[in-house]
Amino acid sequence: MTTISSPSPAQAETKEAILAYLDALTLAEPIQTKLWQLAHLTLTQLMVLRELREGPRTAGRLGHSAGLTPASATRLIDRLEKRGLVRRRRQVTDRRCVEVMLEPKGERLLGEIKVFRGTNLHIAVGSMTPADRRRLTRSLQQLVDLARTAPGREQMAS
Repeated sequence: MTTISSPSPAQAETKEAILAYLDALTLAEPIQTKLWQLAHLTLTQLMVLRELREGPRTAGRLGHSAGLTPASATRLIDRLEKRGLVRRRRQVTDRRCVEVMLEPKGERLLGEIKVFRGTNLHIAVGSMTPADRRRLTRSLQQLVDLARTAPGREQMAS
């Protein structure tokens, strides 16, 4: 006779946290739809454009920060470059290294996109206390960092 053990408290908390995260992801779906309708951008493309606002980045660094493989990052940058939103430039000191820069058209597009304002997500975060917003931000940043550096590969449980 096989006995099935109950999940440990840590396993139960992990499951609860992942389910809460998935619930939060569903809040982004209407935002993604609106973003696509307004600018034909994905949330990942928007994230890359926003990062480029801080200055040029290497393609590798952009891909890493977006959680993309090098091939996926290259395709994403290709699409943005084709639309005139970014441009590539080889570094003078190391011709193997390619920097990506935000073009004026990309900057204008970022200024025009206000997809988050007025959404339930925006209102909910705005109603949080400053301390809660900072805690949420730190926790989400930590989750992203840990997920991107976790060993192993993505596996779907059957």
